[in-house]
Amino acid sequence: MAKIFFKVFGKTIGIMALLLGVGVASYFLTTLWFKVTTKEERSTRYDHVITVDAGSESSNLIYSVEKDTNLIKAVVLELFDKETGNLDYVTIPNKTQISLDAKAYEEYQQISPQMPQIVTLRDINQYFKGDVAYEYGILLLQEELDVEIGYFTALDSVEFDKRFEKKEGAYRPNQEYLETVPSDGSEDSMKDFIADEWDSLISDITLSQKQQYASGFVKVKADYIYAHRAYAEEIKGSATLDGKKTKKMIDKIWESEARTVPQKSVDGTAAQTGQDKLKSRSIQITNGSKINGLAAAYKEKMEKDGLYVMGVGDFTGEVQKTTTIYVRRKRWGKYLKGYFKNPVIQEADALTNGADIEVVLGTEDALN
Repeated sequence: MAKIFFKVFGKTIGIMALLLGVGVASYFLTTLWFKVTTKEERSTRYDHVITVDAGSESSNLIYSVEKDTNLIKAVVLELFDKETGNLDYVTIPNKTQISLDAKAYEEYQQISPQMPQIVTLRDINQYFKGDVAYEYGILLLQEELDVEIGYFTALDSVEFDKRFEKKEGAYRPNQEYLETVPSDGSEDSMKDFIADEWDSLISDITLSQKQQYASGFVKVKADYIYAHRAYAEEIKGSATLDGKKTKKMIDKIWESEARTVPQKSVDGTAAQTGQDKLKSRSIQITNGSKINGLAAAYKEKMEKDGLYVMGVGDFTGEVQKTTTIYVRRKRWGKYLKGYFKNPVIQEADALTNGADIEVVLGTEDALN
């Protein structure tokens, strides 16, 4: 009788231990699942200054941020229509300046005393601290363009450059990055891809909100992604948006039917050429060839192209064979290389007549 009791008792204890073990394991698994699925997101840690909107039309302001300085290197408005699968990118100059009226300026001064009345998008992180700075950038652009922007994405500039390339003055996803995007048409695969990307960026929507676009992203055809430039006037390190023309462009994008053909060319303000960037620079042409009239001939040639030649003169040293372009900034010389056969570019601080660029002509560049 005792043997039977102990045998039954032993089995009971064994079953109880097994159930206890299963219960403990289940508890830890449940706790682990709970921790993973309730991961705290950055977007929940601060008070938002915009109404975050992740609707069927995704209007996402993307920032490329330089890690060391916190300066904004690029600003791109991503427009995605979940229903049509249309995906567009509008490049906005990072040096865009927005002038605040007296009332708005006074209100912003209460929030950020260091904020100037003329705000530069590039410096938005200098005016506001934390992720909310990017939402203030949205507020400023919404006012300037009279369009709705739902949320932002901020990427370290290194990560941004892995994903985007600039052609014809406009950013678009590069081919290498597009090849990493799932192409099997699976919504689950797209959700996994979005989750993998999530730790590389900052946003004011949650991962689950972004994953709601997965069913639309699988419709996107890489060949039908369009790129645009905002309408803006760019002068000497600053840009002024043409809000009405840019709004009209954005409205037209939203009204588009599902795309069936690739984009022919980038629209918006024409990208500046190297020569365009030189039009605000002063050029001195010095004749080192001893060929009569050569400096005057180049002056006429450059002025026809819209460049500003402030003066011409003769070189006092030996006859020069090769043309040398002296510049305050090396890239300026590169824009002038096309005028000459094999010029040398050198940086210099003190140039004749205080010019930004001085060209010392050599005999190789005689005009026939």
